[in-house]
Amino acid sequence: MSVPTNGVLIAGTGSNVGKSLIVTGLLRWCRQRGISAAPFKGQNMALNSAVTVEGGEVARAQAVQARAGGVELTIAMNPVLIKPTGRERSQLIVRGHPVGEIATGRWIATKRELLSTVVASYEELAAHHELVIAEGAGSAGEINLLDGDLANLRLASAIGMGTVLVGDLEPGGVFASIYGHYLLVGDEYRSRLRGFILNRVRGDGMILTSGIEELTGRLGTEWFGNVPLIRGYLPGEDALNLGATFADFETASVVPRHEHRLRVRVVELPYLANYTDFDPLILESDVELRFVRRPDELDGADLVILPGTKATVAALAWLRESEIAAALSHLLDNGVWLLGICGGYQMLTEEIDDRIESRVGRVDGLGLLRAQTVFGAEKVLANVVGSAPDFGGAEVRGYQIHHGVVKTAEDPLFLLGIADVGSPSGATSSVPEGARRDRQIVGTTVHGLFDHDDFRRRFLKELAQARGRSFESKLRFGQLVEDSLDQLAETLDASLNVARLLGLDSAGH
Repeated sequence: MSVPTNGVLIAGTGSNVGKSLIVTGLLRWCRQRGISAAPFKGQNMALNSAVTVEGGEVARAQAVQARAGGVELTIAMNPVLIKPTGRERSQLIVRGHPVGEIATGRWIATKRELLSTVVASYEELAAHHELVIAEGAGSAGEINLLDGDLANLRLASAIGMGTVLVGDLEPGGVFASIYGHYLLVGDEYRSRLRGFILNRVRGDGMILTSGIEELTGRLGTEWFGNVPLIRGYLPGEDALNLGATFADFETASVVPRHEHRLRVRVVELPYLANYTDFDPLILESDVELRFVRRPDELDGADLVILPGTKATVAALAWLRESEIAAALSHLLDNGVWLLGICGGYQMLTEEIDDRIESRVGRVDGLGLLRAQTVFGAEKVLANVVGSAPDFGGAEVRGYQIHHGVVKTAEDPLFLLGIADVGSPSGATSSVPEGARRDRQIVGTTVHGLFDHDDFRRRFLKELAQARGRSFESKLRFGQLVEDSLDQLAETLDASLNVARLLGLDSAGH
């Protein structure tokens, strides 16, 4: 199978070597120069996801990349998404919608069947954009997985796409790793490798010169440059990076922090999903946010958040076993606020009827809201916009991704509609969503709430008043993201031969 290509694949010597970051920066570089470029990842495994313009679900990394490139997010940008739901079990999402579950033993055979779908999605993007910048998955040299590869060299071979390998300098052994990748893969796949990038280079990169020269000489390949260690804010891809991402957030604070800031604790539930919901809170100078796994870590909290999870019933059982569930009542008696988002909201209800995700049927919820949760076969996928009447009518924007539908007798939290860019109001309807009880207990299915300055500031201001603290915000989150993307592109422009890497030096750009 071979199709015309106007793209490049950024593959890696392993996971977390910087592929996603580099793709994101390259897309913003293209946007700055008026080049229409789209992101692509044939297969992704992640619990952070986003909703596309068609109402489908893709990995959040591709949403960030689409934003960097200034293009609409579509299902073609991540045609296969895997969301772990249990041990050796995952939900399979193809072209934006769930098609069932897969077990570990069946996955390789399933991937072989999906190659044509992935290639067709690439062709769709290539037909509408001047350039497609694809991101690989894990290591490009996993020779035991090449037969079912949907994101690395098998895909590049099927499309006829050149591949650039990213190696991470920090762990050591980067030259051996790159050399080994070239030697391990067969001739067909090796012919797709155009060269390499060294990432996370600290200090003077001249010390690497002799190694680079020997590597390019031995392999007959090209070196495109060294990328320095980049600190600052960009949304994380999955919970594996939770601790590292938090450390980077601390360095990216827009103003100094002080000891009287609001204390927010996010319970790190099993199969934690969409933890990027809390990035803006971490970046607020008047907020101290920590992810916690023990009840004693909740001491002194002003707000406890039960986040989204891909395994609500299992996470609820863990919440009880860890004794965090028992600690919540004591915290509420002391005026602490409790916010549940998506799966966390579902846990706050009196009963959960789940014959879809866990298949266990009815289980008792925490009973903190007068509500019931019923899991439906159809997944709710929507970008939403509306208002928060209880918070001064603040504008609310976000997205919904869930099977569990909550029916509540509590006062609604929001009035929401489906986001529609063609509508003057930005929404197609206005219906109640979420719940609020005794002003302390809040639940919603909407992700991305805190990305928007108006709601985040009003919510935290009221919390601070209720807790006898002060809160002021200078954070403009959307602008921070845009500035970070611009800075990332500028760093790559200064570090790499980007035009040659993207094949633009002979394409009239």
